[in-house]
Amino acid sequence: MESLTVEVFGVTVAVTADPQHITAVRRFLPPSAQPVRDPPERGRFALVKDDVAGLMRIERDDESITGSADLRLALDMLDAELRMYIALHAPNFIFVHAGVVGVAERAIVLPGRSFAGKTTLVAALVQAGAEYWSDEYAVLDADGLVHPYTKPLSVRINNTRETDEQTIESLGGRAGDRPLPVAVIAFTSYRPGAAWTLSARTAGEGAVKLLEHSIAARSRPEQVLATVRRAVTNAEVIEGERGNADQAATALLSLQALGWQSASAPHTC
Repeated sequence: MESLTVEVFGVTVAVTADPQHITAVRRFLPPSAQPVRDPPERGRFALVKDDVAGLMRIERDDESITGSADLRLALDMLDAELRMYIALHAPNFIFVHAGVVGVAERAIVLPGRSFAGKTTLVAALVQAGAEYWSDEYAVLDADGLVHPYTKPLSVRINNTRETDEQTIESLGGRAGDRPLPVAVIAFTSYRPGAAWTLSARTAGEGAVKLLEHSIAARSRPEQVLATVRRAVTNAEVIEGERGNADQAATALLSLQALGWQSASAPHTC
């Protein structure tokens, strides 16, 4: 077995696995992960062989946290468990389920749960010229700035729940490498064939809705509330249905062309 210990957003985690699997683990760690020498007292993960031939399970701090699975699914589960552990325990950051892109040195944040279509919209924005920050989390610091979490995009395969990891470069895009202030927070829901009607929301409404997507809202409510309030302070908050991702991307980028000013009345595209 081989061990890998890294610090990510102020959280130290260690992973133990067969050497041939450690390479896969390195691929799904955030790019900001830095190697450290000493493993933590808590946050020690292991990918171990189960009693059944060919199956694996995940342990955390010497206790099993998943059932048995084949290697690919076990690696997916390990990826998810690591991401969630980091999001819950990062001391100086708040993680919000959201896609993020950067345009003109400001960020567009697209809150949404897994399989809500945010990756599709992020990809469309990147292909339209935006920089890539994340398709999984908006990582907010105490000043409300959003930091890069530039993991490969989890692109759905043939409209199923199975995903394929694609680098941003394979889509012709580029990844961001710096914190940005938030310009637009767009709460969207996908409906096939829908025109996207954008309605303005107040900063207070935006903060409440961001709370719903924040990972540590229950464990660190005061810190989360203070952070999301700062993030929405100078942001345009909009909400609406979307159909085609390319059309939605055009609508979002048109806000930038207008100086990040959304109309007070609903805007349909």
